Amino acid sequence: MSTTLSVRFLLGRYHATPWDRSVNEGAVEWPPSPWRLLRALVSTWHTRWPELPAADVEALLGALASPPSYWVAPSRPGHTRHYLPDASHRTGVSGSTDLALDPFLMLSPQDSPHLLIRWDVDLSTEQRELLAKLAELVPYLGRAESVCELTLLDPSAAVSPDETWWRPHANGTEHQRLLAPTSPVRLSALEVTTVAVRKAKRLLPESTVWVPYGRTPKDEPPARPAQPSGGLVQAIRFGLHSRAPFLATHGVLLADMMHRAVTKRLDGGRPELLGHAGAATDHRHAHWVPLTASREPGAVLDGLLVWAPGGIQPAEVATIIGTRQLSGRRGGDDGYEVKGFPKTTLLLQAVGPVDQVAPELCGPSRVWVSQTPYLPVRHHKRSRGSYEDFLADDLRRELRYRGVDVPVQVELIPSRERWTMGYRRYRLDEVLSRDSRVGHAVRLTFDSTVEGPLMLGQLSHFGFGVFVPASP
Repeated sequence: MSTTLSVRFLLGRYHATPWDRSVNEGAVEWPPSPWRLLRALVSTWHTRWPELPAADVEALLGALASPPSYWVAPSRPGHTRHYLPDASHRTGVSGSTDLALDPFLMLSPQDSPHLLIRWDVDLSTEQRELLAKLAELVPYLGRAESVCELTLLDPSAAVSPDETWWRPHANGTEHQRLLAPTSPVRLSALEVTTVAVRKAKRLLPESTVWVPYGRTPKDEPPARPAQPSGGLVQAIRFGLHSRAPFLATHGVLLADMMHRAVTKRLDGGRPELLGHAGAATDHRHAHWVPLTASREPGAVLDGLLVWAPGGIQPAEVATIIGTRQLSGRRGGDDGYEVKGFPKTTLLLQAVGPVDQVAPELCGPSRVWVSQTPYLPVRHHKRSRGSYEDFLADDLRRELRYRGVDVPVQVELIPSRERWTMGYRRYRLDEVLSRDSRVGHAVRLTFDSTVEGPLMLGQLSHFGFGVFVPASP
């Protein structure tokens, strides 16, 4: 007979640093050590089932004292990097930060389970019930990000370990060591904190030992990350950190400079992505959209969205997210700073479908309002009717050009016309006067719901004419 736990990591990630390794080494303890498993059960008892008698818990842990065998699902390593300010760091000054890695394993959401843990012991009926309940209550295994679901399997469903399992003291083509408690298991040894072990100047917790494990995995192709259809990405989102507030009214400067930086790094790039060289893109090339949570005067930018309906290739994604710094300095060290353009650091936040990366721009909704001023594409001629009719026709043409052929009512918002005048309405190398390009605040009411993003009119690829669903 045997006792087997099934483990599934609900977020598809497993975070755990081995006892004898630094977090910045990028190592992940996989599979979880026997010591970690029993400590997880003890912690769950203390925090979620404290009325359970300690004697029952200790008896269960004693039965599980022998090192288990493990079956593990295919996984891929990954990590994120975090730069934490040290004691000498000052706001607005670069440097004086310490790098901290967050290593983890990525597990396919299609695999169920991700991990099997098998002890060659036969528990009593009462102990099986106790273990099943404790396993059900375990919230995570490893670090708190490793949200999991543990299930005690019926003995009839247990699988016998073979050479592909991690087995204690086994030979194989792969080897590692895992920390395990010695027998008899003592609750006090499992309850000790890491800080207490370090203060005692011990290399290992008391009553623990390293156990060698081995396995011979099957020859399987390495797991590959899931990619959107065709391997293309729709959207990339950055957060912004600047020395001074970057006002939303100057967002066109940020968009234009990001477009220039990426074009230079791509050595011209694909016209279908960057929209130059006369490419017939039908507005499916990249939009560089400064983001703000407010439409009020004085609003500050808090993000930048790169959205390409036609898709961004993986190599282009790497180039775009490698663009980390933007500045309004022109002409080198002897040049000048563009007014309203503080030095800005781009912080990657998300990559993927636009409805997940920027859901606030996507709806669906029947009513949409201007987040940034709408700049008409054509010029009004008085001989062809009123300005309101001209503007409505201009917007309907823009919507049809982008595949939105739904009847719509167009309304100006007179109370926000002064708001539009505060926006810089020309790019870096343009010298248009303040009144040469008129902007408007507009409300669009469709006959049926429409999905976004909706970016219409002149400079719509640089942050103008952005519409958002109206608040209910």
